[in-house]
Order: sequence, then structure tokens, then C-alpha cells
Amino acid sequence: MSISTYEGASAVFTFADNPTVLGVITVVVIAATLYALVATFIHEKHSYDLPDEKLPKLK
Repeated sequence: MSISTYEGASAVFTFADNPTVLGVITVVVIAATLYALVATFIHEKHSYDLPDEKLPKLK
């Protein structure tokens, strides 16, 4: 079976032909990725800066 026409086909994303929306989505994805990276670096730096004596001990 081969597909030779687009009859009855519809786009999954209705904004697929709108470059403005695709640009906004791209910017949001990049911002979320950068936020996750920066938050991870800050958390890891803070975690490794704590001296062991100040960490709560397991009982």
C-alpha cells in the first residue's frame, strides 16, 4: 500500500504553517532548557560547597 494523495489528511499541529508560533515554541523550549541547566549548576555548586559537619546525620 502506498500513499499517493493527501485527501483526508490533517496536520496534527494546526499552527504548523505559522512561523511566528513555531518561533515562540522554539524560544520557550530553549528558555526551559537553559533554566534547567542553570538550576542544576546552582544546586550542585551549593551541594558541594556545604561542609560535611553541617549536613544532618543519619540516625
